Amino acid sequence: MTTVEPDASLDGEQLTDLLMRLLLDADLRARLAEEGAEAVAADPGELECLASVDLAELDTTARRLRSQVWRPGSGGSLATTFPRSLRLLQDTGATESDLLTGFLGSAHFARFRLIPYTAPGLSAEEAFASYLLDGADAGALRDTVTHELMIALFTALTCEQPLSFVIEAEGIVPTDRGHAAVRAYAAASVATWGPTTSGRPSEENQGADAVHYAYFTTSAGLAHGVVSGRVAAAFEAEPTDRRETARRALARRGLW
Repeated sequence: MTTVEPDASLDGEQLTDLLMRLLLDADLRARLAEEGAEAVAADPGELECLASVDLAELDTTARRLRSQVWRPGSGGSLATTFPRSLRLLQDTGATESDLLTGFLGSAHFARFRLIPYTAPGLSAEEAFASYLLDGADAGALRDTVTHELMIALFTALTCEQPLSFVIEAEGIVPTDRGHAAVRAYAAASVATWGPTTSGRPSEENQGADAVHYAYFTTSAGLAHGVVSGRVAAAFEAEPTDRRETARRALARRGLW
């Protein structure tokens, strides 16, 4: 017989925390089903809630949550946002299920704005990228995750105003056309990404070990690709003639 102490009920924050732990932790759900509420509850308040849980409904809700996180938008999903990154990870033996389970159990997931308008938070894409980058060494995986995240963020900056989430990725600067950013990547990584909207690499970048890669929002949409050091100067923090010359040149091309 389950006994609950008087006035043991959880407050709203405690109840939300318990429900999220149940939805995200498959081992906790299994213990609840096999051993009962008394074996799982940390205190009388949790016991009161756990004793009334419908286990079948809990499992169904947990599956729906995983699907919602993996496919956060009607037009896309984490799998379609990070296709090259996931292939690199799958080559090491990771599965989509492993990655999703790890993400859900990480501190990065807590920063994702799961329910619209409840509080500011990261997009699912940036939270997931942060999780992947947390364990990524310098090299193809880190470059590819960063690149695919930037494509997702700049697509949102092009199409969604105002944004419904916070962007924490550094180095995205405002321009007269919207936003722009530059990143440094290994040339070998960039070579695996296929053609981009900026055309062929300059002579300066041909044969280089590392290249500058820029992203721009424009009136026509997203533009991105390898750029020269002269173009990358537009992103320098200190105002100089070199920086202003680069920005004027980009403005004439509709990129700044």
